[in-house]
Amino acid sequence: MSSSIEQIKSINHHLRHAIEQVSEGILIIESDTLQPMGPKIVFANRAAGVLSGYEPGSLTGQPIGLVYDPECLNDLVARLPRVAESTKTYQMKKDIVRKGGDRVKLRWTVSAVAGTAGEAVNYTFTLRQLGQPAETIDSHHAPPASAVADSVLNEIGKGLEISRVESLALLVGGTAHDFRNALQAIQTKLTLAQLNCPPDNPARGHIKDAEEATRHAHSLAQKILNFTKGKESKVEVVNLTEMLTDVANISVMGTQVRCEVGTVADLASVRVESLQVQQVFHNLLINACQAMPNGGVVQVEGRNYSIPAGNNLNLSAGNYVVISVRDRGIGIEASKLSRIFDSDFTTKQNGTGMGLATCKAIVERHLGAITVSSRVNVGTEFKIFLPACAPIESRGAGSAPARQTPQNSSDFPAPGTGRILVVDDTDSVREAAEQLLAHLGYQTVSASNGQEAVEKYRDSILTPEPITAVLLDMTLPGGLSGEEVKREIQQFDRNARVIATSGYFDDDAEGLLRNEGWAGVLPKPYAVEDLSSAISRAMQN
Repeated sequence: MSSSIEQIKSINHHLRHAIEQVSEGILIIESDTLQPMGPKIVFANRAAGVLSGYEPGSLTGQPIGLVYDPECLNDLVARLPRVAESTKTYQMKKDIVRKGGDRVKLRWTVSAVAGTAGEAVNYTFTLRQLGQPAETIDSHHAPPASAVADSVLNEIGKGLEISRVESLALLVGGTAHDFRNALQAIQTKLTLAQLNCPPDNPARGHIKDAEEATRHAHSLAQKILNFTKGKESKVEVVNLTEMLTDVANISVMGTQVRCEVGTVADLASVRVESLQVQQVFHNLLINACQAMPNGGVVQVEGRNYSIPAGNNLNLSAGNYVVISVRDRGIGIEASKLSRIFDSDFTTKQNGTGMGLATCKAIVERHLGAITVSSRVNVGTEFKIFLPACAPIESRGAGSAPARQTPQNSSDFPAPGTGRILVVDDTDSVREAAEQLLAHLGYQTVSASNGQEAVEKYRDSILTPEPITAVLLDMTLPGGLSGEEVKREIQQFDRNARVIATSGYFDDDAEGLLRNEGWAGVLPKPYAVEDLSSAISRAMQN
């Protein structure tokens, strides 16, 4: 987020000089039309200052009503929403109220700058003296204000779009973290329900189904986290059946589209940078959903394919996997198909043209090819060819590694001894962890924030039953963070065994955190076996 803001500032700094040279006044106002004297001015160039008699900087933050004809202000504010609904530029002859109260009639133009959803981000006014031709400035002088303003706003808009994407990633990542916290409480309660349910009770079947759904939800949350973090991909052998199923589940969320994934049983695997290839399939599926706004079915199929030498795809001869993504949407005109992968071409009103160009670049980087065929009002089919390698065994579409929940107390891990401090700001997660630890034989004490955790650990040191390990959530809101709590505790007990737990952890988190002095790492949601194993290892450390 901060890098995007700095980018916007940098763009503004470099282009501000150009916009200050134009002879037309430029005012940019915010989109909030509910202010008493109209929207506030967020930018005024030098010429606007000359025309109004104010210093340009003093205009920033003032309402447009400070300088606009007061008798016509209400009419202007009422018409701004209509301006936002149109892509046109409107002109009018209205007074500007100069500093000191003098009035001068000017030619005003106004247009709206729209966001990605079509909403008005701000409004841009240009001010010109009557009798001043629209094109009085030649190539040796300042360019027309509208051209420079459009350039500035376009660059700023790009920066704002980056900022919005980063904000969305943060929002989705935070939501996935909270979702995994909720899954932790659900999974623990299911485990406890299973333990307290007689062996012949039919409810056991329902509990088992709920546990399977929880595992699938956990896998989905991890996929979303991986997608939003955008971390560097690693090259690995991938089972495309699993990848396609996972990506399909995410891509059709919130739409009326159903995705059918079908692959041959012996589908070869591919060696790829998995996150990049996931992005390719995600882009294609999103496009397919958008092509069918009223719903429908997207068919995704995978098969093995042998390509001979001298093929028209310019691929090396050999074995490939071909994945087709087929929709029954609006289709693409034949005249546009030849440009569909160009970086500056798009068929969408608010598109950038980068999606399919990126897909093509990623596929070709993997020594593959991508093709498209389409008919208007019939549908579109994309085919992706990737070099094949030996098949690998599938673990089942989209599922996390299977775990068997203890069926009764005898199946539970061996009981432990000691006193565990559980630190988590979410009541349901904290209480569930305490209940599991009690079943494992441990005594527990809990804290809902970092400061309370430090105090309880310190107070226990000189008691007959000191705390033997800490189960610490890394993302404590407000006050001390998880890292700070660990540091505080280890200042008065350098041998403290602190286990980090969080819904944000990646697969590689354990190695990194152990090097920083953590006694263990426990990603949420965790099963009872994971909890028991983490504490046992920490005790032996």
